[in-house]
Amino acid sequence: MPRKKGKVEFRYYEVPHGEPLLALLGDAWIRPYGYDENDKPITDLHFHNLLEIGYCYEGRGELVFEDTVYPYEAGVITVLPKNYPHTTNGVRQVTNRWEYLFVDAEKMVHQLFGGQKRQAELVMERLGRQAICTTQERQPEMAALIRRVLGEMRDHREMYAESVYGLMKALFVEISRYAAEHSEKREELFRLKKPEQVQIARALEYVGDYYDHPLRIGDLAGACHMSETHFRRLFVRCMGMHPVDYINQVRVKMACERLKKTNEPISDVAVKCGFSSLATFNRNFRKITGASPNEWKKQPEAYEWRLQEKVIEMHEGW
Repeated sequence: MPRKKGKVEFRYYEVPHGEPLLALLGDAWIRPYGYDENDKPITDLHFHNLLEIGYCYEGRGELVFEDTVYPYEAGVITVLPKNYPHTTNGVRQVTNRWEYLFVDAEKMVHQLFGGQKRQAELVMERLGRQAICTTQERQPEMAALIRRVLGEMRDHREMYAESVYGLMKALFVEISRYAAEHSEKREELFRLKKPEQVQIARALEYVGDYYDHPLRIGDLAGACHMSETHFRRLFVRCMGMHPVDYINQVRVKMACERLKKTNEPISDVAVKCGFSSLATFNRNFRKITGASPNEWKKQPEAYEWRLQEKVIEMHEGW
């Protein structure tokens, strides 16, 4: 049965400075999945700016990949490309425990494969081609590598980062082999379809990569191999906003992170986040967060709910 159309939200994650990747671990992830704080089912999908690797230790429910539903239980493994719409819906009142790795795949692959350009490109193409949902029983090597990375990130033993990089190279190879060998097996792997949202995914990546540069709508359209007129129309239909508004939201989000973590002057933050003038930065910052940059810097927790509410939702097409 087709899913009821709803919004798809963008959930931004950032790899901590000095870490090889972001690991979501521990008791915080023993929780109900697919229900809000009022115990109401969450039907909306979401996507991330990073590659997501998930491992289920306990529980059961359904994984929703775009419009495909896949049952899960303990031992299930997921590998989801960035910008891939999905959600996890656990069975009500059943304990679920997942842990996750979020990886800047492009950066890490090119770092790990060094001068091996052809191999790096092949791995990146396969990581971005499809979503994988399999099990520890079917893919014990992949499961073992994921659990070892999770363990290293949990324990932070001596030279854990070096260990993680080595394990991730082996994991990337394992995922790449799996994608090549199982590309036609629908029971374990779901190909990226080409709904309208996926057609503009490259534009979302382009903004994420170059938000700090001058951006033209024609650049985004070109990244998606579309005419500018068609791109504008498709973007508004998918995202519920114009491309310029999306660019400003991404820039303000990045500015918020800088204001929280650095002591840079606000004028410098504005320039480094791609705004052509301080006045334009201030105007867009207040529009999106409900506060001035100075107010945010002094008390970001008072305004973060507004930022999360605004960034970045697709309201049509699902």
